[in-house]
Amino acid sequence: MLNLMAVQVGQKVRLKNGTVAEVTENIGDGIWLQLRDPESGEDELVHCEEVVELVEPSSDS
Repeated sequence: MLNLMAVQVGQKVRLKNGTVAEVTENIGDGIWLQLRDPESGEDELVHCEEVVELVEPSSDS
């Protein structure tokens, strides 16, 4: 299980629907993250149950 308290702004997470979104704010309660939707560019609050995993950046840059 992912510890949302440790997730930092700028990291990317994968959601249950397969979307990979960037963290724009960690509310700090371990339940909510504010993420930027890659399609709309809008920020939205996402509940912890929608987050599947932290996406590690590619090491081939």
